[in-house]
Amino acid sequence: MERFKKFIKEMHFEYKVLSVVMIILLLSVPYTIIKKKFFPNSNVLQLSNNSLPQTAGVGGVALSDIQNSNNSNSNSAEGSKPSSISEAVNTDRPLIIDETAVNSTANSNCMQIMSEIPEIKHIELATQVEYPTVWIYSLNDGLRKDEEAAKYCQVLHNKGILASNVTIYDERERRNGRLIELGTAKCM
Repeated sequence: MERFKKFIKEMHFEYKVLSVVMIILLLSVPYTIIKKKFFPNSNVLQLSNNSLPQTAGVGGVALSDIQNSNNSNSNSAEGSKPSSISEAVNTDRPLIIDETAVNSTANSNCMQIMSEIPEIKHIELATQVEYPTVWIYSLNDGLRKDEEAAKYCQVLHNKGILASNVTIYDERERRNGRLIELGTAKCM
C-alpha cells in the first residue's frame, strides 16, 4: 500500500486528472447499462400526438381539434391525476402547432427582397415569433456589414417584416455548414 501511495504522490498532475476521468468513464458505462435495464422510462420526455384525430394532418390540426380530443381523453381516463412529476412528464400529450407562426406572406416578402437586392443570396427567419430574428446571407468582402444590417432592418420593416435583429452571415460558409457573422444590427 505504501508503494501505491508513493506512486500516486510522484505522478504528474496531468496523469492524475486523466486517471480520474478514466475512472469516471469506466464507472459510467455499467451505471448506464443498469439504468437502462432496470429503469427504462425514467424521466424521458416524449412528444406524442396519439390523442389527435387520425384524419387531421400536420397542416390541418386546429387548436379546437386538440382541445376536443383532450376532453374525450380526459373523460376516458376518469380524471385521474398523476401522482408525481415524472408521471406527468411521461403522459402522452398532443403536439400543439401555432397556426400564426407559419406566415407565407413573410416568405414571399423575403423572396421579393432577394430579387430587389442582388447582394442578398439567402434570407431566413431564424425565429418564428411576432418580431423575428432575421438571418441574411451575403458574400464576404472582408469588411464588417453592421451598417448594411441596419439598412436591411428598414427594408424589412417597409416590407411588413418587423424584425427585432438582423444578422448578416457569409453565404459560402453557410453552404459548408458554418455561420461566420459579417454584421449585425438591433432593429427595435
